[in-house]
Amino acid sequence: MKNAKRWLSFILSAVMFLSFVACTSAVNSPATSPAQSTGGVSQQPTSEQPSTDPTTEQPTKDYSKKLTLEYANVAPLEGYDYTAGDAYAKYWSDKFNWELDIVSFTWENWNDQLRIWVNSQDMPEISVFQYNTTTAPDAASWAEQGLVKRLPDDWKQRWPNAAKVFDKTSLGPMTEELFGGTYFLPRARFDNNLPGDPLPNHHLVYIRKDWAEAVGFPIKDGYKASEILEYARLVKEKDPGGLGSNLVPIAATPDLAGRLFVNHNSTFWNTYYLDKDGSYKWGAASEDTLLGLKLMYQAYEEKLLHPEFYTFKQDQDRDMFCIAGNCAVIYLDGTATGMQMNMEARFGKSLGLDPKTHVHAATVLGEDGNFHLQDLINYWGTIIFSPNISDEKFERFMDALDYGCSDEGYMIQVAGFEGEDYKWEGDKMINLLPEGMPLESSEGKYPSIGGYMIANLKLWDDFMVNSPVVNPHWATRSWDMYKYKVKMGTPDTFPKVNWTVFNHDSPSRRQASYNYGNEYANLVSNAKSAADLESNWRAWVASQNSLIQPVLDELNAKR
Repeated sequence: MKNAKRWLSFILSAVMFLSFVACTSAVNSPATSPAQSTGGVSQQPTSEQPSTDPTTEQPTKDYSKKLTLEYANVAPLEGYDYTAGDAYAKYWSDKFNWELDIVSFTWENWNDQLRIWVNSQDMPEISVFQYNTTTAPDAASWAEQGLVKRLPDDWKQRWPNAAKVFDKTSLGPMTEELFGGTYFLPRARFDNNLPGDPLPNHHLVYIRKDWAEAVGFPIKDGYKASEILEYARLVKEKDPGGLGSNLVPIAATPDLAGRLFVNHNSTFWNTYYLDKDGSYKWGAASEDTLLGLKLMYQAYEEKLLHPEFYTFKQDQDRDMFCIAGNCAVIYLDGTATGMQMNMEARFGKSLGLDPKTHVHAATVLGEDGNFHLQDLINYWGTIIFSPNISDEKFERFMDALDYGCSDEGYMIQVAGFEGEDYKWEGDKMINLLPEGMPLESSEGKYPSIGGYMIANLKLWDDFMVNSPVVNPHWATRSWDMYKYKVKMGTPDTFPKVNWTVFNHDSPSRRQASYNYGNEYANLVSNAKSAADLESNWRAWVASQNSLIQPVLDELNAKR
């Protein structure tokens, strides 16, 4: 791999990039994504023993030549051997006769580093791209310039299992029509168990249930941000854990703090929206955003939110709750697998407490009592290929993606190996792993599964509620919270995706790019009072007009 060349291009391009956007905040916010229709009705999760469909079985191919594939993904385990580090990794490398040369992105540099590599025509052979409304202009530019590979026109006939997943993502067919071909392969979140339309996100607020009971705070399915603040005040005042100055009432990274307080009051907190008056507006300038910022400032000013939250990196907040045990509130992943990993493998093992009785997970509601979010869309991350990848490497990886979308391949990805990790009793799957052992991640049996590292085009979300390796407590809680979010949303507070906004691309849109979590954290942490916060917010909104108004004019011209 051309690491030296690639890092040199990264540094030189970064300097040029930063000088070009010195007048803007050109950083993308992490992915939120949207959904496939179920008629708005929450369905019960389904679980069936896979049936063999001969039309989707992969033909025998010659893999006698070993290939080395560069594969860039976010947050792999540092230094882990994804070729032969465990039986799962070895299964894939043996089956497809490859070695994986893993290229690592962090959560913080994922968008920018990939953007620099693609634009400098030095991207890894295969990458996971965080396609969302803030990176859609990048996608349009790359497709237009041929900076990422266009898949052959007959790819759906050659890899039919992958094609079926592609068609369920909403994003896939849309981009195919938009760009006149396939450049991006979205990875589907759900298949049989789509919880609603629009699709809700995974994140939930986690509170110490034992502390809530000790201070007389009610246990509910949903809390407004103001109620979460009340809980944090009670815990700070009464200190049921006896932690003294070590107590952290609320911990959150800048982005998650923004989502907890701002996004759940301001649906379009980080994008544009079509207002009821028929014109497009900037969500950051809405009074709903100001409401969320005031709640966030209240938490910061009262020292309920960690005083240095604006410096937090990925998982620093999670570890305060799950590892150190000195935190009362976090906002975190709410998938069944994520809940089990964080609560059982981290909280339970680190603190020696049963998370099922000591932790409560709930939905965050707006101050109006409704669930606020944009349609998540049925995908997370997209596979892209370098235009310079050889045909044999491209076809080998596509074969693996297609196999991973088959019944047999998908079951290995989500449940491990039959007879070793699970077994069937009739139509019921029985877990064979030791009690409490997760299948994936650094704490699990197969660390190479963590981070969706190997040949994933259909993700865990769909199967997790039925997985035999997921404790029924967390599977039930996760599914119930998806259904609750759908129930508590309204067409105004939880709308379907607006593809006009999502896909809008222009030089103006590319220039008006922000890391909203950091922007809001700066406003909150630099304010001297609530009045000062409002004044600074209005000044900030006004100062961005030269960047934002051209985008609004372009969107309004499309009405």
